[in-house]
Amino acid sequence: MHHSTIVHQNHDESCPRQIISSLARAFSLILQCYEDQGVAWAGRVNRMGSRKQVKLGLAFWPGLLFAVLLVLFSGHQGLCQTPDISQAIKLLAQQAENDLHQQKLSEATAEYRKLLALDPDNVTAHSNLGLAYYMQRDYARAAAEFEIALHHQPDLLNIVALCGLSEAQSGDNSNAVVHLNRAFAEVREPSLRMATGRQLYRIFVESGDLVRASEVIVQLQRIDPSDVDVLYAEHQVYSLLAYRAFESLARVDPDSGRMYEIQGDEMAQVRNVPGAIAAYRLAIQHNPHLTGVHFALGEALSASHSPEQQAEAESEYKKALGDDPWDEKAECRLGNIELERSNLQAALVHFKRAIQLQPSDPEANKGLGVALMELGSNREAVAYLNRAVQFDPYDETAYYRLSLASRNAGDIDAAMREMEEFRALKAKKDQLKRNFLDLLEDAARMAQNPKSFPSAAGPGGAAGTPPGAKDKP
Repeated sequence: MHHSTIVHQNHDESCPRQIISSLARAFSLILQCYEDQGVAWAGRVNRMGSRKQVKLGLAFWPGLLFAVLLVLFSGHQGLCQTPDISQAIKLLAQQAENDLHQQKLSEATAEYRKLLALDPDNVTAHSNLGLAYYMQRDYARAAAEFEIALHHQPDLLNIVALCGLSEAQSGDNSNAVVHLNRAFAEVREPSLRMATGRQLYRIFVESGDLVRASEVIVQLQRIDPSDVDVLYAEHQVYSLLAYRAFESLARVDPDSGRMYEIQGDEMAQVRNVPGAIAAYRLAIQHNPHLTGVHFALGEALSASHSPEQQAEAESEYKKALGDDPWDEKAECRLGNIELERSNLQAALVHFKRAIQLQPSDPEANKGLGVALMELGSNREAVAYLNRAVQFDPYDETAYYRLSLASRNAGDIDAAMREMEEFRALKAKKDQLKRNFLDLLEDAARMAQNPKSFPSAAGPGGAAGTPPGAKDKP
């Protein structure tokens, strides 16, 4: 980390200001003395008359003037730093900065403290002393030094961030949130902004403010969409929000249709298709027109191994559209069903309606492109399939269909590129499926016989084979 050094103001130029400040202090003392003497003078006026008072007052002023001169000239050495002191400050700053860069933190700390004894308002010294404390994990002292620096120069955004991080580490979350929020909004350096965001997320989650935590995660994903810790945090916070909603619903109306719908959603996520179907049917019994439940039941029926239940899915998608005519997902599913039947004109109607409802839906664009390709309109199909891969760049089947349409339209180079993309995406997805199945197998074996499961640490304390990582030929 680079630490800039502030060019200090020439101390000789500040002497007039310091002298004026000392004059003010001296006259403050004088006035105090004058008030103290005034008590005695008031008593004498009654006995001696105003002339005695004036004489006594005039006699007192030479002493006051002497006090002024004494303060000014005896303190002159302290008011204006001599060249020797300025040089000492400069040398201490250079040595402290070198020690800080070389991670000689104790030495740097001592040197910055000496420097501040000579120059208490040195912003760079306070900032770097705070950094030295921070690197030594003395977070309370670090925060104190950063606060002093910010008092003198509030626009030091990196110091705002470090101050917030220090306060959070020392348990002062109320002040930490103020500094971290400002830094997260204004700091532009990605790693520091990521650090402040992660700290904010931790504070919000621990305090139960899950909504603000989710807002931070959205910003962190924009900084680094591939950060695995951020992705896990996203899963964590939305899982916590989902569970909180479930608990609230259970308290408000535990026997409602929505409660059964949530149970169906949970079962569908773990691929318990029969359980999901049963839960969705119970939800419909409680409320036949519950928005979204017919579509959810249609999805579960489509995933069933029973041909009868798969056929029943179509009627559920139609019921979903009856309850919500703007359900573009239901339109897409009905379009896919007609596409499988080779009823291309009916498929076109459903997919066009879905695109009208949601132009950026990748499934609707892909479905319309496939239907057009089957009808021989390859150039028009290419346009929609290109939109599909633009809206969902991880859909390997869309690339495969696009490659076929480009070849049929005579664009061989594009067809080759799109086929390579399809193969690369398919290989990645196949590997992900294998890894997931390995994890499930390992979890099942561990549940049956925990002692036979390989430990995380191998011989000699070295890391062993993690769960799911198998030797491949």
